[in-house]
Amino acid sequence: MRPKQSVKMDDSGSQSHDVEGVRATAEMCLFCFDLLIDDLVARAKGRRRRVDLKNPPFAGSLPPSAECPLFVTWDKRRPSSRRWSPSRSASSPTRSTSSPSRSTSSPTFELRGCIGTLSPRPLQTAIGEYALTSAFRDRRFDPISDHEVPHLRVAVSLLVDYEECSHCHDWTVGVHGIIIKFTYESVPYSATYLPEVPLEQGWTQEEAVESLVRKAGFRGEVSATLLSQINCTRYQSSKHRLTYQEYVAMSGGDPFEELEEHKKSPQPKQRSWRPPYFSLPFNI
Repeated sequence: MRPKQSVKMDDSGSQSHDVEGVRATAEMCLFCFDLLIDDLVARAKGRRRRVDLKNPPFAGSLPPSAECPLFVTWDKRRPSSRRWSPSRSASSPTRSTSSPSRSTSSPTFELRGCIGTLSPRPLQTAIGEYALTSAFRDRRFDPISDHEVPHLRVAVSLLVDYEECSHCHDWTVGVHGIIIKFTYESVPYSATYLPEVPLEQGWTQEEAVESLVRKAGFRGEVSATLLSQINCTRYQSSKHRLTYQEYVAMSGGDPFEELEEHKKSPQPKQRSWRPPYFSLPFNI
């Protein structure tokens, strides 16, 4: 039986879509930052991670066995000297099939990593897993490094309310995300965009579907015949974002200072017989 779903308005007037009382929260985003920073500090100091991936603080607020599809996205604040334009944002690389979003079409942030799943996963463990995976294993980008942390923003998107569309344009920009699937010359294609992507890019339904066909890897003509053969599923999402500055305010301090202090402390000198080029750089 399908879980009960509803649409609510938050204090800012935006829509939030619940499934069995589950919604993305600031605490989930806070935990993503906790994991990222703990991982970076642990690698730099050569110690084990201290944050428990399997027992996040937000777990107590979840219904028993809560699970749903989800994505975790990391964005990075743009340098003030770099001008933003929608055309530049829309041309970002798309090699990763795990990411539902080509870019964050914001004048202040750009996509830094986005990984998730369209299959239901237990939220208690999956949010943390995808927070680290999207930070370090999105193949389109280098792993996030420590100097980038103060410029980051994280977003947790929980995907709910899946419905089959009557055709590939049977959805609403700004409300629905879509998944398309089709086969051409025995080759299967599929791709998805989260609900905010077409809205942020300023796309119509037609433009979004054509872009999604290209994202799926299809390079032929996007004809009326092809569009009629597309199987389309629409869904909605509950999403929460948190910048690093908001994270510090919620945490009551800057936990990343531990790594900065470690960097300033005297480090062991290399043995003189070891040539400098054998000293490898620290990579995450």
